[in-house]
Amino acid sequence: MNHAAITAALTTSVAAASALVGWMVLDVYRTGKSTLIGVCTGALCGLVGITPAAGYVTCAGAAAIGLLATLTSYCFVQFVKPRLGVDDTLDAFGCHGVSGIVGSILTGVFASKDVAPTIARGGLLYGGGLHLLVIQILGTLLTVVLVAGVVAIITVLLRRMVPMRVGRREEQIGLDIGEHGETADYTVEPVGDPSEVLDYPDEFTGQLGGFKHLPR
Repeated sequence: MNHAAITAALTTSVAAASALVGWMVLDVYRTGKSTLIGVCTGALCGLVGITPAAGYVTCAGAAAIGLLATLTSYCFVQFVKPRLGVDDTLDAFGCHGVSGIVGSILTGVFASKDVAPTIARGGLLYGGGLHLLVIQILGTLLTVVLVAGVVAIITVLLRRMVPMRVGRREEQIGLDIGEHGETADYTVEPVGDPSEVLDYPDEFTGQLGGFKHLPR
């Protein structure tokens, strides 16, 4: 436990909180109500966005990064993704990818030598000029290119060995049944042909027992 660890813990909490509130406000502004999924997604964006900067920024910088990360991810998920037609059901890239890129770049804006004396220069808003910001932008671009290239190679190789996507029928039935042979939520009515789990429930009493309604 040292100063850097305490700073990272504090800024992480502040960024998550500001991002949570930011997403909630955007939801209320656009739809008239907030949702649990929305605030949890906002908090996640804040956690991802602050990760590169956690030990280098003040609480004010952390709050700004959280807000800007959640704003960028919100706009991507709500407006950009539908136009691109990206198949990202859980918004993994919209939240993790976009917020991570934003947080990485903004480290070059909000980094402070008062928080992290070991850095050569502070961020753009803390007297360091463009030096650190340019480094962060270049580092972020290099990371994006490297990750995209490696993932593309891995995907091409895997497609030659295993299917990379299930069929439409299996998507309709549900991957919990199609891939694992059991239901994840007993309140959801399965679509299509049931699996052996549903055909022979007595043989799966142990697995399904936890889903049964207990008598009052």
